[in-house]
Amino acid sequence: MRYYTANAIMKLSFKNNKEKSLYHIEKSLVVLYGERQARKIVQRISELEAADNPQKLPKNCRFHEHSGKRKGLYSVDLAHPLRLILLPTCSYKNWVEITSFQVYEVMDPH
Repeated sequence: MRYYTANAIMKLSFKNNKEKSLYHIEKSLVVLYGERQARKIVQRISELEAADNPQKLPKNCRFHEHSGKRKGLYSVDLAHPLRLILLPTCSYKNWVEITSFQVYEVMDPH
């Protein structure tokens, strides 16, 4: 397991305090998504918080933008088939310039 320092530049926000506590307490994630998904969600959130921008994320995150009705939303892979959906909360011209996200939802985009 990879450990990250607290010198994070990327900022994550949540819809409300209830969701913030949900995503930061692994036991509540286990109840909703199972142990494997919960571990992956916690891992991806810590990777996002530790990165300067999306380009600094590990390649296996598979950070990508959605198209169609979900254009403007981005996601990172969790355990198949789920994705962690992210909404940028800063202004940017290119995805490399994104420095803050709101955790939007966990979903199966297939």
